[in-house]
Amino acid sequence: MQGIYKRHGLVLIHGLTNRHRWSSGFLKSCLDHWGSGQVFVMYLNKSNQVFTRNIDGRIITCIGQNDHRAGSGSVAEQAGYIAEKADLLQEYGLGRHFYIIAHSMGGLVSRHYIYHHHSRAAGLVTLGTPHHGSPLADSYNWLGRLAGSRKALDNLTPRWTAWFNRQCPVKGCRLYAGGNIYTIRGLSRGRLWELGSFGELFIGWHHLRWIYGTSSDGMVPDSSSLIEGAVHLADLPGCTHQDLVRNTRIVEICSRVLT
Repeated sequence: MQGIYKRHGLVLIHGLTNRHRWSSGFLKSCLDHWGSGQVFVMYLNKSNQVFTRNIDGRIITCIGQNDHRAGSGSVAEQAGYIAEKADLLQEYGLGRHFYIIAHSMGGLVSRHYIYHHHSRAAGLVTLGTPHHGSPLADSYNWLGRLAGSRKALDNLTPRWTAWFNRQCPVKGCRLYAGGNIYTIRGLSRGRLWELGSFGELFIGWHHLRWIYGTSSDGMVPDSSSLIEGAVHLADLPGCTHQDLVRNTRIVEICSRVLT
């Protein structure tokens, strides 16, 4: 098993309101590479409940409440949850240093955490993270207010992320032992079957295509998934924003660089 040779444990950080969740296949692949007891899933809300998932006799440790209130706070609030939960998880096998794979907004949250806690994370891979925001956050801000995620959506606009990138530049994120920040980008085709949880990816892709003239993964414009100072690892044609938490090839790519 490759997992026993990994230097540090792996922490998975979800995106906006925990809407697109890690698939069992994705988690199983993480276990294949990091080993039982070395994969940790954080849900970014106030709950510090710790529980485990058993996949084929191997253990994943989770902390927080797995609901849609996770990921609804501001970037700064959610980064605070990472700091608190990382300390608590040391009692459950998470080492002082760890790797992070973060989906969507979770990548911004992880960057904020790393910028202010230089000594902990040894490497970060962002999956479809809107490093430069998404116009959808402006267009559908009203929906976030109804759903209780206004603070999160406010931090996903192009205007806010431009400010954030000045305050927490990638080049200022000093990772443990010279680790890097990496990006992976999905490239959706806007097909009818690429719906997402409730049609948001199909609607989002066409909104971004016809209103803003940009391709996307259904949520994040192609150019927004990249950022200066990070190492771009892969473009995945036909991979939607939701597929980024399901595609096991991504774990293979992450495992090669997070060593």
